[in-house]
Amino acid sequence: MINSKQKKILILALFAGEIMMKSGAEIYRVEDTIVRICKACRVDYVECFATTTGIFLSLDSGEEDGDMHTFIKRIHGAQLDLAKISEVNTFSRVFTATALSVDDGFEILRKINAEAGYPMLARLVGAILVGAFFCPIYRGSFSDMFIAGIISGISYLISIGIARLRFPDFIRIFISCAGAAGMVLAAAAMGASESISPVVVAATTIFLPGVAITNAARDLLSGDMLSGVARLAEACIAAVAIAGGIGIGIQIWLLGGGSVAHDHTATFSAPWFLLFGFCSSIGFALLFNSPKKLIVPTALIGAVGMFILNGMTHEYSLISASFFGTCAIAILAEFASRAGKDATTLFIIPGIIPFVPGAPLYETMSSMLVGAYQDAVATGTQALIIAGSIAVALVLVATFARLIIAVIHRFERFLMRR
Repeated sequence: MINSKQKKILILALFAGEIMMKSGAEIYRVEDTIVRICKACRVDYVECFATTTGIFLSLDSGEEDGDMHTFIKRIHGAQLDLAKISEVNTFSRVFTATALSVDDGFEILRKINAEAGYPMLARLVGAILVGAFFCPIYRGSFSDMFIAGIISGISYLISIGIARLRFPDFIRIFISCAGAAGMVLAAAAMGASESISPVVVAATTIFLPGVAITNAARDLLSGDMLSGVARLAEACIAAVAIAGGIGIGIQIWLLGGGSVAHDHTATFSAPWFLLFGFCSSIGFALLFNSPKKLIVPTALIGAVGMFILNGMTHEYSLISASFFGTCAIAILAEFASRAGKDATTLFIIPGIIPFVPGAPLYETMSSMLVGAYQDAVATGTQALIIAGSIAVALVLVATFARLIIAVIHRFERFLMRR
C-alpha cells in the first residue's frame, strides 16, 4: 500500500500535469514533468501515460509485497497558455533541485492555475496585429492590412462572446469566420479594401488550428499515436468550421445580391517581411499568453523565420521553404531555451504559426464551393504536406539537439574522469 505522503506526491504530480496539458504542452513534456516530480520524492517506480483527454499514472511503493496503484485524471477543456507551461516547467526544476515541501508545491501550483493571463485589451491588440500583418504575407495591400486588422479584432470579440455563452468550439469558430467573411465582402464592395482572399485569410488566421496540426504531426512522428490522432481530429474539426463559416458567409453575401470582386495582388520587398513576421509573432504571443520577458525574443525568431520563408518561395516550393524556415526557427528556439532555461515550445509556437498553410486551406474551401473538387484535393493535399514538413523539421532539430547535448555531457564526464 502507498502511504499518505506518496499519495500527496501523486496528486501534486497529476495537478502539475493537468495544468500543462490544459495549457497546450506537448505529451512528452507532460509525462516527463510528472515522472520527474515523483522521482524527486523517491517514488522509484513510476509509469505515466498522457493523452489530450486524460492522464494515467501508475506507481509502486517499492516494497517487496507492495501493490501497484493506478490513478486517472480526466482533462476537461484546454486553452493555449504559454505562461503557465513556462511556470510549471520552472516549478518542476525548482521542486526537484531544492527541499521544497509538497504543501508548498501545492500552493505554488494553485497560484499558477489561478492566473488569468493578459487582459482583454492586450489580447484584442494581439488579434488586430495578427490580422493586419498576416495580410501582406498573403499579398494584400496596405489598405487591405488596415481592414484585415479591424475585422480580425471584431471577429475575436465575437468569438469571445460566443465562448462565454458556452457554445461548442465548432459553433464559435463557424459563426466568427462567417461574420469575418461577410465583413470582408462588405468592405470590398464599399471600396475600403482592394482584395478579398488575402483579407479573408488574414482575418480568420487567429482561428487556424496551427498548434493542433503541428502538435498532431509531432505526436504521430514521436510515436504518441493516440494523442496524435486526437489532435488531428481536433484540427480537422476546426478546419471544417473555418471553411464552412467562410463558405456560408460568402454564399449569404451572394444571395443578398452582392458580388465578389477580383483580387489585387501587392508585392513587398524582402526586408518588409522581417517587420511582418515580427509584428504577427507579437500578436500570437499576446493571444497565447506568452511570458512578458519572452515576447521580443519570440518575435525576433518569428521575423527570421518569415524572412527565410519569403526568400525561399521565390526559388523553391512552399513545402521546401516551410521546412527550412521551420528548421531555422527550431534551431534559434533551442539556443534561446538553453540560454533562458525555458521550454522550446515557448519560442516555437508564436513564430511557427505564420507557416501554417492558411492560404491552401482557404483555396481548398473555395474550390469545393464552386465544385472544382480536383483543385480542392490538390490544395488540401498541399496543406497536409506543408503541415507534415513543419512537424518533421521540428522533430529533426529537437532530436539532433538532444543528441548533441548527450554527446557534450558524455565528453564532460570523460574529462572529469581524466
